[in-house]
Amino acid sequence: METEDTYTMVFQKKTDSHAGQFYMVSVDGVGESPISVASGYGNPLTFSIKAVGSVTRYIMDHRDIEIGLRGPYGNEWPWKGADHIVAIAGGIGIPPIKALIEDMESEGNLDDLTVLYGARSPGDIVYKNEIEAWKKKLDLQITVDSGDASWNGHVGVVTTLIPGVKKFNGGRAFVIGPPIMMKFSVQELIKQGFRPENIYLSLERRMECGIGVCGHCNLGQWYVCEAGPIFRYSDVMNEPELFL
Repeated sequence: METEDTYTMVFQKKTDSHAGQFYMVSVDGVGESPISVASGYGNPLTFSIKAVGSVTRYIMDHRDIEIGLRGPYGNEWPWKGADHIVAIAGGIGIPPIKALIEDMESEGNLDDLTVLYGARSPGDIVYKNEIEAWKKKLDLQITVDSGDASWNGHVGVVTTLIPGVKKFNGGRAFVIGPPIMMKFSVQELIKQGFRPENIYLSLERRMECGIGVCGHCNLGQWYVCEAGPIFRYSDVMNEPELFL
């Protein structure tokens, strides 16, 4: 368990997916759910899951069950060739950023990565063990919406960390998290000089079937599961339902 309602599953299978992609995870008789990969290419396939629906809660409560996997699906974070990457994660948006860290580390590019991670409280922070190692390898900044007696770090929503990355505004920004967090993160990034075509969003929350059949993830002319889940902000910025 990572937190009271978030758990990590590690499989023996080595992943052939890249950061940003997802699998459909299923339980017979219960259903299936799209889950982002939390491990870089060639590492043991890993998912970190917040128990928020019937499938994810069932898996958390029944650890000896068989789980179905299909995938990987979707595109990946376009980090190659960028001068610098600023990755911004809110809440359970951090697993695809963990995968990004591992993908970039495999090619020795962690000097080109800044990660801003926001959680509701210290108890909601995921990957506490990994974070200590990451701090030695890359520019990692963490904030919580509200602290407690044990917390001596930054307090405030994750957007309050964004002004500090203004110097990287010639690079790319990756954003993943709750819709309202993504909306205000994009606004702040643009305020700090990032161009819409250099901001990328993961819209994984909109997906359901994973293969463009159910239509649940329709966004303008796209099905998120087929064309995404990673989108360039300049391509979707005028879609009225983007942050709903």
